[in-house]
Amino acid sequence: MQKEISRRKMMIQFVLLVLEVLLMWSFLRALPVVCAGNIAGIGASIVLMAITIFFDKFRALISHLCKSSGGKAFVITISVLTVLGIIYCAVVSVLMARAISRGEDTKPQAVIVLGCQIRGDRPSRMLRHRLDKAAEILKDNPEAICIVSGGQGSDEQFTEAEIMEKYLTENGIDKSRITQEGSSATTKENMENSKAILDDMGMTGNICFVSDGYHLFRAGLIASDCGLDAYGTAAPTESRFVTTYWVREWLSVGYYLLRR
Repeated sequence: MQKEISRRKMMIQFVLLVLEVLLMWSFLRALPVVCAGNIAGIGASIVLMAITIFFDKFRALISHLCKSSGGKAFVITISVLTVLGIIYCAVVSVLMARAISRGEDTKPQAVIVLGCQIRGDRPSRMLRHRLDKAAEILKDNPEAICIVSGGQGSDEQFTEAEIMEKYLTENGIDKSRITQEGSSATTKENMENSKAILDDMGMTGNICFVSDGYHLFRAGLIASDCGLDAYGTAAPTESRFVTTYWVREWLSVGYYLLRR
């Protein structure tokens, strides 16, 4: 009987370790990109693997801590915070997924493309996906105008807006339909500056902004806070980045809500 229990325990540990290694791999795939998302994900994976491998010692440590009132309070506090963290991540994930799936059938008057990193005088692959999606919308709606929004990073020779306009014109969008907004450094500035341009044009509704799916929920919150009545449309994200940027967005949404 004891051997059977031991065998089942080893099997469970093996399955958990396989899942945890796969979880870590989903974050390692994004390298050489390093951000809060994969740092947090890799760190959490290591902790889970350590607990699985040394489960007996971990359980003994918990039992030892619970023998004193201070240790018991510590265990309860960590447990509650962990549960609250899981609930927060689950709720935000649902809201992010809803933002991706929430489609709009109306024809936009204007399309805002949120900037992303450029490589020399060409858009990065992530930015190219956003621009391709915007070009698709603009071709389907020939009366719509486009605002390309993105400033110049410290390691960039051009503003993102310049390169975005260049790419769109190379892909069949008339330059007269495109307005550059080249001073933004954050999503909040993207929305504020784009709203000012749209206000000058007399456009107050039926506005679409294009970004990666993981970003739409937070970008929508920011747009609303800036007084911009706009909905998001998702550009495809490369599979190797999805997990990393999804987790990073959990942190970014929390940070934004705390500072809101």
